[in-house]
Amino acid sequence: MTLSITISQQIKAYNLAACPTLPEFMETAYKTQKSLKKNEQFRKRIEVIQGFEFNTASTQIEESNDQQYIIASGLYAPSIKIFETSQLSMKCSRGLDSEIVKFCLLGDDYKKIAMVCEDRNVELHAQYGKHFKLRVPKQPTDMIYNPYNCNLLVSSQNEDITRLNLELGSFVESYNIQQETGVNCLCMHDQLQLGLVGGNKQLSVIDFRSDQVVQQLGVSDITSLATQNLQVALGTKEGQIKLFDLRKHIPIHIYQHQYRLPIKKIVMNDDMIVSCDAKILKFWKANRLFTNIEPQNEINSFTWIKNSGMFLLALEQPRMGIYFIPQLNSAPKWCPFLDNLTEEMEEEEQQTVYDEYKFLSYEELERLEALHLLETAMLKPYSHGYLIHLKLYLKLRQQKGLDFDDYKQKRIQQNYEKQLEAERVSKGYVIPDEPEIEQPIKQIDPRFQKMLKDNDFTVDKKSEAWKRAHPSEMGIKKQINKKKR
Repeated sequence: MTLSITISQQIKAYNLAACPTLPEFMETAYKTQKSLKKNEQFRKRIEVIQGFEFNTASTQIEESNDQQYIIASGLYAPSIKIFETSQLSMKCSRGLDSEIVKFCLLGDDYKKIAMVCEDRNVELHAQYGKHFKLRVPKQPTDMIYNPYNCNLLVSSQNEDITRLNLELGSFVESYNIQQETGVNCLCMHDQLQLGLVGGNKQLSVIDFRSDQVVQQLGVSDITSLATQNLQVALGTKEGQIKLFDLRKHIPIHIYQHQYRLPIKKIVMNDDMIVSCDAKILKFWKANRLFTNIEPQNEINSFTWIKNSGMFLLALEQPRMGIYFIPQLNSAPKWCPFLDNLTEEMEEEEQQTVYDEYKFLSYEELERLEALHLLETAMLKPYSHGYLIHLKLYLKLRQQKGLDFDDYKQKRIQQNYEKQLEAERVSKGYVIPDEPEIEQPIKQIDPRFQKMLKDNDFTVDKKSEAWKRAHPSEMGIKKQINKKKR
């Protein structure tokens, strides 16, 4: 099958969107004037969802609560697409006047959607299309929906959070968070009916039952939020994920992205934390890195299909990403054939994407004076270090002069080994021509002097008896005599 496989931390991730689409195959066949009947890649292609793409890029992707629909926003032109999982194809597409900042599903399916756009308009869509449109006072940054009181909360670049009550059909009193630098992200805690507000200076916790701020944490530059039980994960601009208990002010654990880019989204599921920045999607389990996914294009957002090992990525490319990790969970119930395909792929030999790369630690990068390559495409974060292309690594070594040092050490080692070999051979090949009596090294005991002077104890290496007892040494002597001639 034409699936691309990446292996990180000994965990396989299958890229189900690596194969070209049918229109791309048709265009290539038309340009090359070649039939697709003999194209092996075309015959074994896999397209999980048909038309799973936008003209330029996708910005957000979500799954409905009933797992029957996938909703994605993208451009250009700005639009939102709804895909039906039972049919594995697109159900409908709706165009908008401005780029979507955030959309929320107001129900369990696609029939009620709220969208806040770059032009400060909030659009409410029903099953038949656009239902109503209104304008918020400030430039929006994020939006969440509280189903317990039907309030739609829109954050902006000031300290106020606009509230729109969908039951009354009017604005209600805004929340004042007292953050002069504005609010970057919002999050809803469904179990505790709490609202989490992340800004550039602190995290504020709002109790929706009393409409008051009940907790504040001094964490700066918050860009994303996620909650589970009594824990909250905060993503920062420096590429850190700080795990807090809502009852404490000290983080339980801190995770670090090697690219040190702002965290765009965090998902918490049992003991697994999934986070992404613009370049990489990382999986953390039991406070350790489980695996990661690094697509070729920039990541805007992602979603984890419930009760499965499939991840959908909104990327800076026309086609949206589809990744499947069998070691996390099985395939979604709407595409069970993936389990059989991955089992077949296990039996085939696949080429990993890191064959031409070399692993370097942070200390080795310092020795090569290559720290300026951090946060660039030339270094790929991997495990506790980085992967660098082999050609670039050799070039850096040559500029630093490390190749000459290695050559010098190798020459010294080779000369030393040759000297040892010469001494060993010379000592082994010395064969005296005259008979001699082997003398002990230490002082001779007077009791053995008569024995050592006796001819019966003399070693005569020219005698036939000695030659028959040492045939190998005689062969060596013959070879030396031939070389001398």
